Amino acid sequence: MPNPTTRITLLAPGCFSALAHNEEVETGSDHNKVGPEPNVASVLSTNTQVYEQALAQALAQPVPAVGALPIAAYQFPMDTGDAAPPHCVCAEFVHLQADKDNAHLIPSAALNIDNAESEALLASLNSLIEPDGLQLQSSLSGQCYLTGMPADGLDTMPAHAVANGKIAGYLPRHADAGDWRRLITEVQMLFHAHSVNDKRSNRQQLPINGMWFWGGATVASPVPAPNIVLVADDAYALGMGMALDIDMLSPESNSLQQLLDRYKDNQSIDSVVIVEMSTYHAWLRGDHSALMQAKQDLQQQWIEPIQKAVADGLVSEFVLDGCEGQSIIEHRSGTGSSGVFSWIGQLRSMGTSLPKRLRRRKS
Repeated sequence: MPNPTTRITLLAPGCFSALAHNEEVETGSDHNKVGPEPNVASVLSTNTQVYEQALAQALAQPVPAVGALPIAAYQFPMDTGDAAPPHCVCAEFVHLQADKDNAHLIPSAALNIDNAESEALLASLNSLIEPDGLQLQSSLSGQCYLTGMPADGLDTMPAHAVANGKIAGYLPRHADAGDWRRLITEVQMLFHAHSVNDKRSNRQQLPINGMWFWGGATVASPVPAPNIVLVADDAYALGMGMALDIDMLSPESNSLQQLLDRYKDNQSIDSVVIVEMSTYHAWLRGDHSALMQAKQDLQQQWIEPIQKAVADGLVSEFVLDGCEGQSIIEHRSGTGSSGVFSWIGQLRSMGTSLPKRLRRRKS
């Protein structure tokens, strides 16, 4: 780069998300003013449902089914420093909020679980499952992994993809998933009367009354991708990037201009994939202020500079992918004017200024 045929893909799960308790479109902000529009934008279907699928597609890899993602295989080594065991799945403490005929999954990020609570629940659960050759462990990042149970029949979506939604249609459905269904039930029974939840109840906190398991599929043979640069600090992305042996950089220490400068003499780079998770983390926590700030930061750090690079002819295409089935794609209009196409700048208004089909499921 700069290579006029280079595509930049910004994977920003949660960037089109809204929180149900606050949907007002902000007015009077500079971010809502319409400025020059040198780029042409369109909304396209991506045929992906979750971040991990969107990443595979952006890195030119086969896209697994949403219930057959090899998340633990890529993520475990980055989280722990050890190779993933043969049978390893992701696990997460959750609150299952029952309603009339279903239950909503509240993710761990929204539960404010401290280390003492996590350790106590892990110890109790391991006492239950270790006689069966299973073990639950937590990494320094707080991600839990269950090892020892074959995941052939585990076809659940990631916990973050089910978060704040009803789970009846997303429980293990495969004919070989009987052991997983039983384990989910046993965990609920164990946690129901646990002392951790007695204390949480006294503090008027939601109980941790379940665990969600996913992501235990095996890794398919990677497709060589020598001309892609990955900018990410997410463990799953780093694991996939390492398996592909591609250039990887940190988003915290690299601006778009630094990327352009770094690869200015390398005309072979035809794709840059940037992963930014701040908006998603804020949405999962249910933190409105943090979500608004993350969207503003996303706009300033990446969206506006990339839009200008497109307008100036430095790159051919900008893809903003919310990782939920649709993306916004921008090309230069050919007018030769320079500026920022501000339609995407409406991100700061919690997604309500975007087409309805781009708004995430509300909690």
